[in-house]
Amino acid sequence: MQFRTLRSLVRVIVPLALALGGGTAGAGVFKDKTISLIVNYGAGGNVDTEARIFQRHLPKHLDGKPTIIVQNIIGAAGMNAINQLGLQVGIKEPSLTFGFMTFNALAPVIDDPSLKVNVNAFKVIAGIGSWYAAYARKDILPGRQTPADIAKAKGVYAAGYARSSNHDIRLRLMFDLMGTDYKVVTGFQSVGAINKAIAQGEINFMLSTLPGYETQAVPQLIETGIAVPMWQLGAVGEDGKQLGSPELANRGIKYFEEVYTDAHGKAPSGPVYDALVMSNNSSAKLARLVMMPPGASAAALAEMRMGFMALLGDAGFLAEYQNIVKADPIMFSSQQAERVLANAVANVDPAVKRVLKEAAGVD
Repeated sequence: MQFRTLRSLVRVIVPLALALGGGTAGAGVFKDKTISLIVNYGAGGNVDTEARIFQRHLPKHLDGKPTIIVQNIIGAAGMNAINQLGLQVGIKEPSLTFGFMTFNALAPVIDDPSLKVNVNAFKVIAGIGSWYAAYARKDILPGRQTPADIAKAKGVYAAGYARSSNHDIRLRLMFDLMGTDYKVVTGFQSVGAINKAIAQGEINFMLSTLPGYETQAVPQLIETGIAVPMWQLGAVGEDGKQLGSPELANRGIKYFEEVYTDAHGKAPSGPVYDALVMSNNSSAKLARLVMMPPGASAAALAEMRMGFMALLGDAGFLAEYQNIVKADPIMFSSQQAERVLANAVANVDPAVKRVLKEAAGVD
């Protein structure tokens, strides 16, 4: 599935929402109500930064213009919040609760034991795509000081969240392909803690979504000369061509595949690379999953879905998103997001599944 541009999404989805009656689907279900928005990482992190943009603009597109408050639930690389939402732990009013989550679509593939709820139990509102950028301390690069030199680097310590998270999996797959001498130091609770560790020389490599890279890594580490950009990760379109961030490309930040070719004189291939492509596709196309708990009403779900899609026609939302993230939002409807989830677990090559489970440390 190709990523749609912002312009095509606005042409297709916003007129459809208006044709269906705009913000009337909920018939006042949110009038004079307070909605809890659960974010599965700490305040100030990548996903929290994005969620709060939506928090500020979504109410005006919901019938009744409710108040939305953010609740950060951390732990287990985001799985604590996902499990609580799916099992409705501590949720008194499911129709007044939704999550804006970093979600590992490969968790069912690798049989991740930290996932305690069936993904199909959630009521999907929308999906948010994102590009990813890797960056590292300058002092880990030997030789000519180019990103390709990472293949010869010694003592690379990359920051992770949890062994079975897609973040950690991709770090291991990239370094295994590169032949880098590395260790993933896992268990970090926020990107802020990671960037502080990089600044202090305790960690020297990180992979981040574009919002986190632009709002934190660039001003704190890149512009101060502590770190340098390494490569970007995107996805592969239906035509087999690489999809990624034009903004990063304009700054000369290459794809991982290009850096690999610079280092090894050939393009990456084989089951490990196929596993990386699968991981990148699921992460880029569904970096964030927006969802309600199983007990949410049909009226509340319909109102939320229309509200999210209406944001694509909101000039204020688009301007703030662009100002903070430095890119247009990549938003998928509930149906598109559900297809991405389904495709992530369908017809997985046994060799690729084995690589993913080994990288995740799941037997």
